[in-house]
Amino acid sequence: MPTIDINDARIYFERTGSGRGILFVHGMCGDAEVWADQARRLSDRYTCVRYDRRGHSRSSRGDATISDSLHADDAAALIEALELAPCLLVGSSSGAAVAVEVALRHGHLLRGAVFSEPPLFSLDPVAGRVVLRDVVPRVEQATAAGGPAAGVDAFFSVVCPGLWSMIDDERRNRYRANADIGFTDLRSPSLEVTAGDLAAVAVPALVVAGSESHPSLRSIARQLAAALPDARFVELEGSGHVTYAERPDEFADAASSFATELDRRAAAAQGGR
Repeated sequence: MPTIDINDARIYFERTGSGRGILFVHGMCGDAEVWADQARRLSDRYTCVRYDRRGHSRSSRGDATISDSLHADDAAALIEALELAPCLLVGSSSGAAVAVEVALRHGHLLRGAVFSEPPLFSLDPVAGRVVLRDVVPRVEQATAAGGPAAGVDAFFSVVCPGLWSMIDDERRNRYRANADIGFTDLRSPSLEVTAGDLAAVAVPALVVAGSESHPSLRSIARQLAAALPDARFVELEGSGHVTYAERPDEFADAASSFATELDRRAAAAQGGR
């Protein structure tokens, strides 16, 4: 089982393919397996690395206080340790929030980033309150009645109904097994970011949203794209919150096209020297 010691945790990762690096960051209760299909699609041209964030599945939790900042430091350290820089960073949901923080604080390690619906509630507090109003009571009620696994079911049924209805029990159980760390992540300090902060990000970005996702999450994604100085926005028709799983072909096409664009930029910059 491939692992590497990062900060104070032992991190599980998988590496496939060859070429420029891509690092995938999963969202709440996920692990490296959720990105297996996308990595397969891109590994013919790129070195694809996917990993279990600390405390998830095969990675240890460590002793440090869990936060988006800690997850971002882990991702940056992993990029350096595996010699992926400058890489394309791809994140979904809370993993996309982690990716945004990497772009803010460790941008020199990146050549680009794909942010799929990060819950950056500080960017739009009103939208954030709407999401929390819709999600938190149902999760709390379900957890009180049936325990953490029931809370996971409630969370995904509200936030990601498309994903939850399409996956089998084996995959659902992988999410349920990460209930404790998932809810720790929800309660932990999250990224506080403003449009002014994002204006300083020098990393080219692709921001992705699903047309059927929660309206507030779609709105935040659009605001993120507008605030970043070098970003484009794509909405995947018919997709909910988990775009890469609900519309895998369309997500892969968008990510591949963006990666190709970054390759062209790099070649042009090299030729101009």
